[in-house]
Order: sequence, then C-alpha cells, then structure tokens
Amino acid sequence: MGLYSLYTRVLLRDVRPRGLNRLMSPRKRFEQVFFCLALALLQLGLGRPVEAAEITREMLRGEDFRGTGLAKFAVHDYDLKPEMIYAVNYGLTNLVSAHQQAFRQRVPSAFVIRYRVFGRFEDYEKYSVQKYNKQIDKRMLGYFSPRGKEIVTWRQEAAWRLLPTMQHEGCHAIMDAMFGQLPFWMIEGSADWLGEAPAWLKQNSQTGELLPVGRDQQMRWLKLDQLRSEGKLPDMTKYLISDDYKVWEKMFGGDIGMGYDIGWSVFDFFIKSGERAGVNWPQEIMAEAVHRSQVSSTPPEAAFAVTLNSKWPSGVAMFEKGWHSWIRINAEAERAKIKAARSKP
Repeated sequence: MGLYSLYTRVLLRDVRPRGLNRLMSPRKRFEQVFFCLALALLQLGLGRPVEAAEITREMLRGEDFRGTGLAKFAVHDYDLKPEMIYAVNYGLTNLVSAHQQAFRQRVPSAFVIRYRVFGRFEDYEKYSVQKYNKQIDKRMLGYFSPRGKEIVTWRQEAAWRLLPTMQHEGCHAIMDAMFGQLPFWMIEGSADWLGEAPAWLKQNSQTGELLPVGRDQQMRWLKLDQLRSEGKLPDMTKYLISDDYKVWEKMFGGDIGMGYDIGWSVFDFFIKSGERAGVNWPQEIMAEAVHRSQVSSTPPEAAFAVTLNSKWPSGVAMFEKGWHSWIRINAEAERAKIKAARSKP
C-alpha cells in the first residue's frame, strides 16, 4: 500500500460547520499555529539521523512500540519531536471520524495505529526485506502491512513529506480495521482523498499562496480534465475492477500514479457531488456497494461494480458521464483561481 505515492498526502479533516469558517476560536487558531510549527521543524531537518539502526528481535516481533493516544511509535535513529506526535494523533482522530462518517461503520474500540519510522532509507529498506521480503525504492514513501499491523516509513528526502505519508498510510490501517479487504481502487483512492489536508494546509491563510498539497490537488484536476478532453480517461468499469498495481501500470502506460489520481477523483465524486447538490444518495450508494463487496463471494472489485451498476440511476455508464462532468467543473474552478491569482498586482 502507498506504492508510488509521489505527492503529499495529509488527512487532518476540517470538521467545522459550514458558515463558521471565518469565526475561528482561540483553540483552533492555536492548533493551526501548532501544526505549522510541527511542519516547520520538519522542514528545518531537526529529525535527521546520526547513525545506522540495528534490526533487532524486538523490532521483528513488534514489541518496541511506545506512546499514548491512537498512535504508537517505534523510531530508529530519528528524533521524533513532541510536535510531530501531537500532529499525528490529532490527524488520526479526524481520520477515524471521517472514515466512520463516510462508510457508516466504526473502528474497534481498542484500535491503535503503529508507526515504525527510520532515519535512514537504507534501514527502512533492510527492515522491509528482512521482515516482509518486500523490495522497495525511494518512490515508496511508506506502507501499511496488514500482516504486521504496522506502518513502516522513513525520514524522507523532503522532510515535509513525512507527516502526509504517515496520515495517508494511517487511512490504510483504519480501512483494514474497519473492513479488511476492499476494492483495490478504493483502498488507494479513499486514502488519497481522506488524506487531503484541510484548507489551512492547502493554502497560506495570510498570503493566499497555495502550499504543496493545494498545488498537487490543483494540478490533478487540470491533468484529469486534459485527459477527459482528449478522450483518454479509462473506461469506468475496467477501472473499478482493476485489482493490482500491475493492472494500473498497463492501463496508464506505466504511470501508476494516475491510478491514484483517478481513484481520488472517483471518491471525490461520490462524496462531494452529493454534498454540493444537498443530497445523500451518492454516498449511500457507495456505502452499500462497499458493504456488498464485503459479503459477496466474488472479488470485492467486481461486487462493488455490480452494485454500483444496479443502484446508480442508469448504471455505471451514467456514473461515468457524471464523473466526467465533475472533473470538468472542478478543473474550471481551478483555472478561475489561477486566473485570479495572476491578475493580482
């Protein structure tokens, strides 16, 4: 999980009621400053390693995790700051809430997420091979192991990527606890969508300048719309039943990252299109399709696609048309933002 996750993935879901965006409490303002400080510390490189880690029996048995709250940590030659611990736990609290709201199911009461963070890529690589026989490269920022029930990651070449990566992989841990196996596209698409940052991390509230997460999201919509206009978006049924990275590699001409982008936009269509129209049925159909994929004897990808085809008005074909329109609407909104930014003196 998390393969080729080349962009920043953060989930700190903003749960403020509509209409209150401009009325920020002192506590909320403090939390924003606190998170900005955590990210600033990461960007300054205060978590750099000093020497290589030894792979111990305790590590291989998963007996070295410590901490309070939802997140437990095992760190190796990495200086884990209190600000980072706070940020991860705060983000996970919102992650759990967002997943429970989206899928109408609760996580187990004793649920925790275990993070193993290495200071050096070489140690991250060595541990992955030794414990999981997993070959990795620097494009794999981190991964969740359903077998080991842990997230494994490292400091990152660009230090600011660590927190988003931890939150993205946290989505996989939550989904595993809630459901176990899910349709492949949803495993990655929902993690990317739920792993998006709140408004304050997408955009500098003082200058209006887009931050890395915001720029990534903007470029995604523009790229998807270009593919739409060129007739190069994938057939929806074929995409929904795709079941591994190799299928994505073939489907997108070697660009596995496009599979993430498609899944992110499909999940966004399920959640946001209904919110914009003031209706719940798109999200309800998605939740039912997820449930059917859990109880069906067929692969979860096929079960989800069959349910969507039977429940969505006029089937998957109409869903695909609506998704195309959704891409166009969001891309137009992003172009308007770009134009407005360029017109500023």
